[in-house]
Amino acid sequence: EVNFKTLGRDFRLILTPRRGVLHSNFQAYSVDGDGNEKPVAIDHENFYEGRLFGEKWSDASVHIENGLMTAAIHLPDETYHIEPSWRHLPHLGNETMIAYRESDVRLSWHGSKQSPCAYVKEGPHWDEPEEEEFKEEVNKNGTRKKRQADQYEYTPTKTRCPLLLVADYRFYEEMGARNTKTTINYLISLIDRVHKIYNDTIWQDRAESEGFKGMGFVIKKIVVHSESTRVRGGEAHYNMIRDKWDVRNLLEVYSREHRGNYCLAHLFTHQTFSSRDSTVLGLAYISSPRLHSVGGICSDEYFKNGYTLYLNSGLSSSRNHYGQRVITREADLVTAHEFGHNWGSEHDPDIAECSPSASQGGSYLMYTYSVSGYDVNNKRFSPCSLRSIRKVLQAKSGRCFSEPEESFCGNLRVEGDEECDAGLLGTEDNDACCDKVCKLRRNQGAVCSDKNSPCCQNCRYLPAGNKCRDAQYATCEQESRCSGKGAECPKSAPMTDGTTCLEKGKCRMGKCIPYCETQNLQSCMCDTSGDACKRCCRMNLNDTCFPVSPHDDDILPDGTPCIHGFCNKGVCEKTIQDVVERFWDIIEDININKVLLILRDNVVGAVIIVTALIWVPASCLINYIDKKRLRAPDSDYLLRRDDPWSAPEAKRIVSMKVPHRTNSQAM
Repeated sequence: EVNFKTLGRDFRLILTPRRGVLHSNFQAYSVDGDGNEKPVAIDHENFYEGRLFGEKWSDASVHIENGLMTAAIHLPDETYHIEPSWRHLPHLGNETMIAYRESDVRLSWHGSKQSPCAYVKEGPHWDEPEEEEFKEEVNKNGTRKKRQADQYEYTPTKTRCPLLLVADYRFYEEMGARNTKTTINYLISLIDRVHKIYNDTIWQDRAESEGFKGMGFVIKKIVVHSESTRVRGGEAHYNMIRDKWDVRNLLEVYSREHRGNYCLAHLFTHQTFSSRDSTVLGLAYISSPRLHSVGGICSDEYFKNGYTLYLNSGLSSSRNHYGQRVITREADLVTAHEFGHNWGSEHDPDIAECSPSASQGGSYLMYTYSVSGYDVNNKRFSPCSLRSIRKVLQAKSGRCFSEPEESFCGNLRVEGDEECDAGLLGTEDNDACCDKVCKLRRNQGAVCSDKNSPCCQNCRYLPAGNKCRDAQYATCEQESRCSGKGAECPKSAPMTDGTTCLEKGKCRMGKCIPYCETQNLQSCMCDTSGDACKRCCRMNLNDTCFPVSPHDDDILPDGTPCIHGFCNKGVCEKTIQDVVERFWDIIEDININKVLLILRDNVVGAVIIVTALIWVPASCLINYIDKKRLRAPDSDYLLRRDDPWSAPEAKRIVSMKVPHRTNSQAM
């Protein structure tokens, strides 16, 4: 059990070691600059799953290392995240953690229509409908042949996509704090949370049609580069030192290494990728339901420019466009988004069904542009994505997906035909209420299990009136007391409307309404440094945020996300960077819109600068030509003037532009 109090409520987590996210043949390696692999032993006992005691429909994914916890606690109406503070507030040291509600997160790429990712369609005739019995295949020499298409039947029992996860040296240094085990544990926890998004999704054509669920991931291998890869002249490696990578080029270089033994191979890095006027956080090859198309899950090998490419790949960066490390919630969404492309979803089209307004739940996970983080749809797949991915899963998942490990007696969860589950004590037959096969000891008078039910004590129902749940002001729920007729804690009654709840909000019909909404305004984050940690509201979605109080008497609690990081004693603190990094951040963020805005706001200065940039070089050039002519003999000048090869006529000079051929399209 783990007990703590944060964000206005008490948490009592009932946990058991987690087994499902790691493959039975899981391997982890550290790789040096020469490519030498060294096995890394991982303590599986540090990973847990469980629930919040007293909450029947709760779920928790937890990792504990050196006394620090990384956790996602899911309740029906909210998700709570906990992670070590050193990644975001390094001055607090390695002994503290930050906690935040998912509904409070404003993603770091929010604020303009930026696409946090792109995807690549690779290979010939990607959009052609496939013939039912024959397909056209491209050989290495470029010729085509017809052959009978292999039939890969969809197998509902194969529901896990085996993953290869690779962390480059940048990710190892920034997100892993130069510690291999910390890096590996971070990746395992991340995939554990992303797996839940996919595993809980029902893949269906229409809302009223029957779908299938339980499709997710299992980690087969993790590779961590502890230093940059040393390469010979002219060679390229995804882990080599390079000042700036083009994101498409990086993904292609990464895809040159053999990945045929995995459903997907994903690269984690920590660098900024700029694309036109936006910052890209990820890139992935998209899958098609055509059986022998390349890209995405279970992809065939592909030959391009003399290389064999394995396009069951993608990448994501943990460095946002502020130059900061992303919080775990952002990392989850970016990785889940890229996996969505690998599974066959393009970006959501701008139609009401798949890109609804904020009042209808907001944008879905695969929306083209950034999501706000406030909307309930942000971690869900749209109907368009569900249809696309369903077709791909039916066509291809049988080729490379594997069967999951079944639920088991001894994980403290009552599943299937189990009547109880006392964990390790039960499996060793040492529990008074529950036996080793997860059945109640009814012959000894047991009617419930103390380990599974809050209204159970000594294998009997607690008498009516015993408190089983404290009042929760964060969710506007009154305390609850046992009924005396069952083992579960009855549902809490809502608090009286108008009761003060979390952070100056008011209870209304069992929900904690934020302060701004109680004033008929909308909650938001102020984007100026001075007001970033003040409580801010706005009139509507298109208006500017303003602080509720002009004074400093209404500041946000420490650890609350703000525009540049997290609040600490009323100050919005960014991740510490040196001067050189900040200077390059400014250069990387420049785009044509910002330049035009600066020129418009500083007309006089702009005219002076532009004039100087033209006049100074022109003056130097004219002065140089004049001096050269004075030194040259007249005869030599005349000879050169009459020589048609030295001074060709203007009509002999032909200028033309040659278009560049591209083999892929990024969106």
